[in-house]
Amino acid sequence: MHETASVEDLRGIVQQLDPRVSHLVGDGGDGVLHWLVNETWQWIGDPERWPTFVPTNGGSVNAVARKARVRGRADAILRALMAAAQADRPPPEVCLDTLELDGETADGATFHRLCFGLAAGGVGNRFYDKYYANPDHNRTAVARTIARTFGDYLTSKVAPGRSDRSNYASHLFAPTHARVLIDGEEVPTRTHRLLHAGAIDLRIGGPFRLFPKAAEPGALHFQAGETSPSRIIAQLPAALTYGTIRGDRIRDVNGKEMIIEAEGEPLSPIIDGERFAGIVRLVVRAGPHIRVAQVGA
Repeated sequence: MHETASVEDLRGIVQQLDPRVSHLVGDGGDGVLHWLVNETWQWIGDPERWPTFVPTNGGSVNAVARKARVRGRADAILRALMAAAQADRPPPEVCLDTLELDGETADGATFHRLCFGLAAGGVGNRFYDKYYANPDHNRTAVARTIARTFGDYLTSKVAPGRSDRSNYASHLFAPTHARVLIDGEEVPTRTHRLLHAGAIDLRIGGPFRLFPKAAEPGALHFQAGETSPSRIIAQLPAALTYGTIRGDRIRDVNGKEMIIEAEGEPLSPIIDGERFAGIVRLVVRAGPHIRVAQVGA
């Protein structure tokens, strides 16, 4: 067990442990797993040589662990892994698809990440600002953020100018400006209230589903385009349950490649729950498979 206080600490620990470990356990959720996977990728390179990863349901968002059917928190998971090692019976594994992101920052530097889910802009990206503003990061906070957005939107329509509090709806529904191509075809709008990509289908806050079109292995789910806030509100129950929104200028499809070029302000994408600022271009494609141990399943 190693305590890490920074990404630099994590990088050093990965280098120390390679190639001595079969399983890398991250005490956290999707964000911790994201950093663990990416530091392993940077150090080891070849995915065939990677250890098996184990998230521990200890983060603000634990959608990947839920997808992989990892049960329990860190202590219980470590005990189960130790028992499996003593019995020489490794736990079952599942291979999860990833996205590989290649991009460029505003200062001309290259940008590379592996991830499971991307909110490059639009509603999904801005949701995290309000979600993380809650004192607790759990399914109640997800429901509270959605309810506040819905309430603020209705207030702005019924009694405009009467609300004296920060308006969640105006923030979440502000569009992202970008040129977007999916499999070589340009999305017919330069403003996007949806700008997302997923390698696997995920659930957050319990029943709320993301990227359902990525449920089958090898299928990437891309969402981009523009629709009005009223249409998003009207479709909200179905969107939260089924993970899709319809509209004439929305592309909600399976695909192989999405290219996003920021116009005006650089992008600040949310990648597996982690924010990265100052990105002006992203190319999103399928990444390598990642093995996750199904501990407690």
